[in-house]
Amino acid sequence: MSLPPKDGHFDPFAILTPRLILIPTPVAINVNSYRALYASLHADVHFCSMAFGDHFPARNWDDAQTRTVIQTRDIDRSWNRHHVGDFAVGLRGPAHSDDTTTTGSILTDDAFTRFAGDNLEQIQWVGYAGVRDATTTSLPAADAADADAVGLPPWQEMVELRYGISSQFWGGGIAKEAAEAVMGWAVDARGVRRFIAETERGNSRSGRLLQKMGFGLSGTDYWKEPSEVEWELVVQ
Repeated sequence: MSLPPKDGHFDPFAILTPRLILIPTPVAINVNSYRALYASLHADVHFCSMAFGDHFPARNWDDAQTRTVIQTRDIDRSWNRHHVGDFAVGLRGPAHSDDTTTTGSILTDDAFTRFAGDNLEQIQWVGYAGVRDATTTSLPAADAADADAVGLPPWQEMVELRYGISSQFWGGGIAKEAAEAVMGWAVDARGVRRFIAETERGNSRSGRLLQKMGFGLSGTDYWKEPSEVEWELVVQ
């Protein structure tokens, strides 16, 4: 099981799936090749339109800006609050093809070093997947600031699932594999009891993906955006 940050130090760990390695962004932020991938996603007009809608146009961030975005939006607002957040999603390459580590296992300490070691820059990063407390990250500011007054559940039941995969890998099941791995970790390591998500109404691809993972329409109006559809999955 992964450990939360202590005194500003984050113990690195990884989640493995049959095809993927997932690294939390407090580690991945220092990987040049991942920052480059993250920036390229948000510079892709098609990706931004599908993922975020027209209100979030593509942006051309330099490396310093990319690092700042990851630090402020994910590490400061997610990992440093409830020890949940985004994971960099990479492909397990030929060097790991003979690895017998149990799928879905968490690698920490020496196991992480043996598996990933100094090879993080060589991994082919394809996107991100994460879970975060929506009340501190993405809900309208008024509701987030006064969660109790508006009757929101505790944060373990307001955990937003998010993912973004490079368009060249769409349709291959990578988003589902990564999202399910992160959700499993969140339940086991952080006690999450309910996941929520939102998709743009025109993004039927993400809607179908959420349904495959067991999400259903929630009927909530957390984000208060007519252009968005809201979903939920209660942990059984």
